[in-house]
Amino acid sequence: MFKFKLNNTAKIHSGSLIYCKDENSFDFVPSNNADILLLVGYLHIGVDSETMTVQQVWGFQPYEGWIKKTLSIPDFIEGELMVEGDILPGMSYRVNGGENWTAQFDSQTGWVCIGESEKVNRASFIKFADNTIAVINEGKLIALWLKPKIE
Repeated sequence: MFKFKLNNTAKIHSGSLIYCKDENSFDFVPSNNADILLLVGYLHIGVDSETMTVQQVWGFQPYEGWIKKTLSIPDFIEGELMVEGDILPGMSYRVNGGENWTAQFDSQTGWVCIGESEKVNRASFIKFADNTIAVINEGKLIALWLKPKIE
């Protein structure tokens, strides 16, 4: 079992979040060291086992399944997204319930929300990498907000 924790450092991972339509997938360039994978469906959330910080998001997410919706961009802090718990380097773990998350896309803003798009009381929003926001509620990841460059 693992949980997420926010570290309000104002430090985020720099890079480019890209969505390649031909491959139906997200990528983060340059990729950072990530030897633990947390899975939301076929999306990978990379964690560095030395610092236990989330580095980036990448992986398969078919564009055809995105639901068009007007999204209200959440207020967020910038910092490190940490993972605590019984997880080991070289392993992959599923985020509870993540296989059922839907993706909503706002074509006006370019934001994609995977998971819970409505504001949840007591949820915290943290931007941990360029154009990448995680929504954490009571130590659980409930959504990812991504604003990729679409290619």
